[in-house]
Amino acid sequence: MINNFWNKLFRILIVILTIINIIIIGFSIAIWIGSVQYNLISGTDFSYFYTAFAIVRSDDAGKLYDLHIQAVYQQELLDLSPEGGFLPFLYPPFVALFLSILTALPLNTAYYIWSFCQMGLLIWLIFLLNRIFSDWNKQERLLLCLTILAFWPLAITFILGQFSLIILLCLSQMYLAMKDSKTFKAGFWLALMMIKPQTILFPGVITLNKRYWRVAVTASIIFLVLILFSSIFLGFKPWIDYARLLPTMSNYFGEYGFYPNVEYTLKGILSSIMGYSQGNLVSKISNIVLVFGMVFTLYLWLPGIAPNCPKFKSQFAIMATLSVCLSLHLYPHDSLILVLPAAIFYDYLRQCNYERKLYSLFILTSPLIFFIAAFKSFNLFGFIRPPVMVIFVLLIWMVYYLILDSGMGHKNADT
Repeated sequence: MINNFWNKLFRILIVILTIINIIIIGFSIAIWIGSVQYNLISGTDFSYFYTAFAIVRSDDAGKLYDLHIQAVYQQELLDLSPEGGFLPFLYPPFVALFLSILTALPLNTAYYIWSFCQMGLLIWLIFLLNRIFSDWNKQERLLLCLTILAFWPLAITFILGQFSLIILLCLSQMYLAMKDSKTFKAGFWLALMMIKPQTILFPGVITLNKRYWRVAVTASIIFLVLILFSSIFLGFKPWIDYARLLPTMSNYFGEYGFYPNVEYTLKGILSSIMGYSQGNLVSKISNIVLVFGMVFTLYLWLPGIAPNCPKFKSQFAIMATLSVCLSLHLYPHDSLILVLPAAIFYDYLRQCNYERKLYSLFILTSPLIFFIAAFKSFNLFGFIRPPVMVIFVLLIWMVYYLILDSGMGHKNADT
């Protein structure tokens, strides 16, 4: 009788959370439409990207990573004052090259075209996840779809015109390819994640073993091809400048668009606790923990985990979650990456016949927490934003089952 009560309560909570998520989807769409109607496009990240794309099509293409040149173009194209609003373009040269065609159109039109492309990527992602989790029942896949659509990082990705959706799609494709033992495809998608270099560290680490080394080699070759191809049009200088500029940017606090205290990362927590005045110490601690996390991930994957066993799923989920938690620079919209590890971990619990009702409620509640946190500034214990707590609870949940399976010698945990 008690079981019947809890089962009925669980179903009621699922319905309530589903309705809430549908409402959040409606609000998110309305906010995006409102941002377009009030002509807020010139303040989006895409507008700053647009100026970098324009540099590529100009005589200053070789000076793409000259911050003064970037600032001048932003002031001219976006009508900014010299005192404020500068946001540097810190993506690889091939990104600016491939998307420079958008500057043939006015900014607003280019933004609409990019949003249309993002919509296509979203549809692709949903079909892809349905393929990855094809053994789920229809209700589970429908709830997954609604949860993704209600996840605020997705909405802000569309509003800002950011690249987070591409990274999630690449990581999902890499997971599927590795799962199917298609190393070339996995390497291709891993290489494309260089769009945001900070996202490639942990996925790259899991390929450094006897089973998946071909993924690393393929990714390296494809990345080299991207360097050579872009250099035909831009020269090598932008790559040299980019390599010099990128490591220095993570040391900025409160300028050049770097505000770590708003990030859902360990660095964000440390910045909130210690303040920007202790930025050097924050960076050192963050770097040390990042290296430790990568070494830990390498240790987990060194045996070369077989893609057909549950441990592959649980450890891929841990890797992807760590890549968000320990990143030196990932803004809230980049938390969209968490969609994949959260779904993979559910799939792991499902395959192993572990209890997953509480986890289901936790995941379905997450969009509401992220949505509220986007509009109301409050911290737990004075320094932890609620989404950060969600992410770390997710990570702890995963690590708990990793330890549990290691201790039990789970029969499916074949390496």
